[in-house]
Amino acid sequence: MARILVTGGSGFVGAHVVRRLIKDNHEVTVFAPGPEPCLSEHDLADIMLIEGSVEDDEALTSTLAIARPEFVVGLAAYGGSGNGLLAAARENEASALSVNVGGFRNLLAACEERGVERLFWASTLAVYGAPHHYGPDPVNEEAPRLPETFYGLTKVLAEDVAGFYRDVKGVPVTGLRLPVIFGAGLWYRGAATQLVNLFQAAADGGSTALEVSTIPLDLMYVKDVAEAFARVITHKGPLDAIYNLQAYAPSLHEIVAVLKGLSPNLEVTTTDIDPALTYPLVSGQKFTDHVGYTATYSLETACADSISDLRNAP
Repeated sequence: MARILVTGGSGFVGAHVVRRLIKDNHEVTVFAPGPEPCLSEHDLADIMLIEGSVEDDEALTSTLAIARPEFVVGLAAYGGSGNGLLAAARENEASALSVNVGGFRNLLAACEERGVERLFWASTLAVYGAPHHYGPDPVNEEAPRLPETFYGLTKVLAEDVAGFYRDVKGVPVTGLRLPVIFGAGLWYRGAATQLVNLFQAAADGGSTALEVSTIPLDLMYVKDVAEAFARVITHKGPLDAIYNLQAYAPSLHEIVAVLKGLSPNLEVTTTDIDPALTYPLVSGQKFTDHVGYTATYSLETACADSISDLRNAP
């Protein structure tokens, strides 16, 4: 059992990470603006919640003094009005920089001052550019970062700040680049709207309309993301500065086919499109080699579990 601080622990990914850490009997403190949108009263009974923003360096320093964490998980990101991380950063660049870069620097500095054992944080595959910049093989962590969104740019900058604190100041920090994530509790809209609507329709046995593409996209079930953080926290060996996370790369057509098999009454009207924004497929082999973890859920079992969670949601 360890003392662990999770910033942004009330968000979609954060709440799942918190629940996974509680399962291992860790002593968890969440630092977030509030319990919304994803922490339930049941969750709050098992954690200490300290309300605040990573933009407030004094509040972060005070929180680390109170929680005395051995490990820190940095998941705070600027979400704007809930239209998705990419849209939020595009609509308010200053706030995205303030939270995703400035707030993260505050966390690094607080961890340096406190002397935490390790800091883990969430970057994104959006640091990569369009597929035509890369070869035919899945890209690894050595591939150039060529972001085409402001959100991706903020994470490139955050990676560089993390690298400075790691290499120059000796802060033991490791980032995980997250792909598109799905699962129950996904509340924000934007690029995720179609996935939210599709899975809810599958759970209800209803209907929905989708704009779909045959282009595959790296996808990961949120419970596998939470497991990845749980595993890397307990890893005893050396760790690199950054890792790609990858599970499977279906197209939306393939996801629809899986969900129809699980929910026979699901009706989906599709319109084929060429997406405006695409990313290269990535390799997560380095994380598997170093940490010994690969995704537990297949696409089929992840979809089935997500539908079950939606059907059983209060």
